[in-house]
Amino acid sequence: MDLPTLGRDALAGVISAIVQIAYCISFSALIFQGAIASGFSLGLAALIMGTVVTGLVVALTSTLSPADAGPDTPAVAVMSVLAGSIAAALAAKGVATQAIILNVLVAISVSTLFTGFLLFGLGALKLGQWVRFIPYPVIAGFLAASGWLLITGGVEVVTQSNLTLAPSSWIPLYSSVYGPQVLVGLVFAVAIVLLRRLVPAYLALPVAFIGFLVIVNIVLFGFVHDEAVRNAWFLPSLGKLTLWWPISAVMQHEVDWSVLAASSAEIGAVCGITAISMLLDVSSLEVARQKSADLDKEFRTNGFANILAAVLGGAGGNLSLNGAILLEESGAAGRLAGVFGALVCALVLFAGADIGSMVPKAILMGMLAYLGVTILAETLHSPAQSSWADWILAGAIMLVIVNFGYLMGVVLGVIGACLMFALSYSRIGVVRRHLTRGEFSSNVERAPEQSRLLREEGQRLHVFWLSGFIFFGSSNGLFERVRRAIDAQVEKPIGYVVLDFGAVPGLDTSAVLSLIKLRNYCNEHDVTLVFSGLSEVMRGSFQKAGFFASGQPHQVFATRNEAVEWCEDVLLMYHEVGEASAHSFESWLTKEFGGAADMSRIAPYLERHEVKVGEALFRQGEPPDSVELLASGCVAITIEDQQGRPIRLRRMMGYTVVGEMGFYRQVPRTATVIAEEPSVVYRLTRESFDRMQAQDPTAASVFHKLIIRLLSDRLEFANREISALL
Repeated sequence: MDLPTLGRDALAGVISAIVQIAYCISFSALIFQGAIASGFSLGLAALIMGTVVTGLVVALTSTLSPADAGPDTPAVAVMSVLAGSIAAALAAKGVATQAIILNVLVAISVSTLFTGFLLFGLGALKLGQWVRFIPYPVIAGFLAASGWLLITGGVEVVTQSNLTLAPSSWIPLYSSVYGPQVLVGLVFAVAIVLLRRLVPAYLALPVAFIGFLVIVNIVLFGFVHDEAVRNAWFLPSLGKLTLWWPISAVMQHEVDWSVLAASSAEIGAVCGITAISMLLDVSSLEVARQKSADLDKEFRTNGFANILAAVLGGAGGNLSLNGAILLEESGAAGRLAGVFGALVCALVLFAGADIGSMVPKAILMGMLAYLGVTILAETLHSPAQSSWADWILAGAIMLVIVNFGYLMGVVLGVIGACLMFALSYSRIGVVRRHLTRGEFSSNVERAPEQSRLLREEGQRLHVFWLSGFIFFGSSNGLFERVRRAIDAQVEKPIGYVVLDFGAVPGLDTSAVLSLIKLRNYCNEHDVTLVFSGLSEVMRGSFQKAGFFASGQPHQVFATRNEAVEWCEDVLLMYHEVGEASAHSFESWLTKEFGGAADMSRIAPYLERHEVKVGEALFRQGEPPDSVELLASGCVAITIEDQQGRPIRLRRMMGYTVVGEMGFYRQVPRTATVIAEEPSVVYRLTRESFDRMQAQDPTAASVFHKLIIRLLSDRLEFANREISALL
C-alpha cells in the first residue's frame, strides 16, 4: 500500500470514529436515563468497546469493504426498553442504584452474547439465502428513513435534544446558541458538494472537514471570548471512562438472574432486531454499491464479533450502512479505513482522548446531513424503483420508521410487500392454458369414426392447465374462469372439466374452499370435474373435502393424459351405438379404400394374427419388415429410457395402422408395440407388399392412399394441437 492510500484510509477512519463516538454518546444517554442516569459513563464505555471490537473484526473480514460496525439504532432502541424494564423491576425490590446499573450492563452483555450466537449460527448453517428475501420497497424505505434520521440526527447532535413532529421540539433551532451552528453545518454540507466538482470525489469530504475544522476553531478561540458560548459549540466532555468486565460482575454474585429471565422477551428482541437490522444494512449496501456480499460470511464474522464484544464488556453491534457509506464518501480505499476508525475509538476509550472538545458539533451535523442527503438521492435514483405502488409503500415505511421505529417499519414493509405480491400474482392467474377436446386429445389413436365423433363432441370436454401456487388471491379467479366457460357454452353444454395440477406445487385452504364452490356449481350444471397431477398432500386435502366420496361423479387420475382418455371413453360410450359400432373391420377397410378395392382383394396378401396381452408385435431396433392393420383390441407404443424402463407414448385402438413409418422409411423400429388387450392384427410383410404391387397395382395404389390419408389426418390434428398449445 502506498503512502497516499494509507493517508486516505487514516483520515477516513478518524472522521468515521468521530461520528461513531457522537452516536455512542447519544445511545448511552438513551439507555441510561432517569433513575439510572448515573450509569452514563459505564454505558458509554460499553458502547465504545462494542464499536472497537465489532468495527475491527468487520473491517478486516467484511465482503463489502470498506466497512465498519458498531451499535445500531434499532437494537439500541430495544436495549433502552430492556434497561427500563430491568431498572423498574429491581427498583421495586429496593435494589441500590449502582447494583441496578450493573444488572442492566449484564443484561446488555447477555443480549450481545446471544446475538452473536444467533448471527454465527445463521452463517455457520448457511441460512443466508433463506433469510435474504427482502422486498425492495422495504430496502428503499429503510434507506430513505436512514437518510432522514441522519439529517435529523445531525441536528440533534447540535441541540442535544430529540426532534419530533411536535413544533416545540424545533424551537431550539431558532435560538442564538444553536441557530448559527445549524447554519455552519448546512454551509459545510454544501461545501462538500461544491468541492466534489473541484477535487477528486474522495478528497471532497476530508478537505472540507480539515478546512472547516481549522477555520471554525480559529474563529471560536480567536474571536469568541465568552467561554459558555464557545463550549456550546462542542460536545460535552466525555470525562473518565471506566471499563467493566462481565465475568467479574457475575463472579461477585451481584446479578439478579430472575429479573433477567423475566426480561427474556426483550433480550430476544435485541437478538432478532440486530439480525434484521444487519440483513437490511447488508442488502441496502449491496444496492448502494452495486456489489454482491457473502451473507453467510457476514453473519459468521458479525456473530463472532458480538461474542467477543460480550466477553470484553462491549455492547452489541453489526455492520453499519451509514458508517460504510461515510467511509466511502470520506475517501476510504480499503479495509484499513475501518481499522483506523476502530483504533481511534480505542484511543478514546483507553487513553481518554477527548475528541468531543476538538471537533465542533456544527461539522458533525454537516457530515451527517450530507450523508443523509446522499442516501436519499441514491434511493430516489435507484433503477429498481419502477411503480407508484412501490414508491408509496417505500414512503410509508420511511414515515413509520421515523415515527415509530425500525421494527414497525420493517413489519409494515414485509406485510405491504406481501399484499402487493399477492395482488400482482393474483392478476396473472393460475390457468396457464385452456383447450377443448377439439384442439387437444389424449395419446390414444382411435378409429377414424371414433376420432370424428370426438372432434364433433370435443366442445363438451374442456382441459385447464394450472400452474403456480394457488392461494386466496388466485383461487377465486380459477372458479370464475371455469364458471364463465360453463355459462358461455349453451348449444353443446360442457360435460367434463379436466383440471391439471401437474405444475401446481401447492395450495392453501382458500383454494380448497373455492374449488368446493366450483364443485357445487358443477353439480348444479351436470358437469364432471376430473383432477390430474395431484400431489399426495393436495389429494389428501380434496379427499378430506369430500370430492371423491361415494356418490360424487368427480374423478382423479395420476396424469392429464389418463384424465382426458377417461373423458373420451365416456363420451364414446354415450355416442358409439349406431353407425360407428356397426362397422366391422372389413367394412371399415372397404370404406377407407373408397370403393376402388375391398377386403377380398388385399386379403390374400395379409396374415391374420391373434395377439395376447403383453405380446409384442415388434420391438424397438428390429428391422421394419412389415406393417400391421389393427382390426380389434388395443396396443401400446413404448420406448425405453436410458435406464431401460418402458415409457408409453401412445395407445392405438382398433381400425388403424401400426408400423407404417419404419416400413416406408426402411429404418429400424423406433419404438416397441405391445398388446394391452387381446388383439387381432392383419400383417402385411414386405415380401407380400412387393408381390401385391406386382400382381395387383390397383390394390397397392389404394393401400398407399390409405396410408397417406391416415398420416395426413394425424399430421393435421397434430398441427392444430401444436397451434393451440403455442
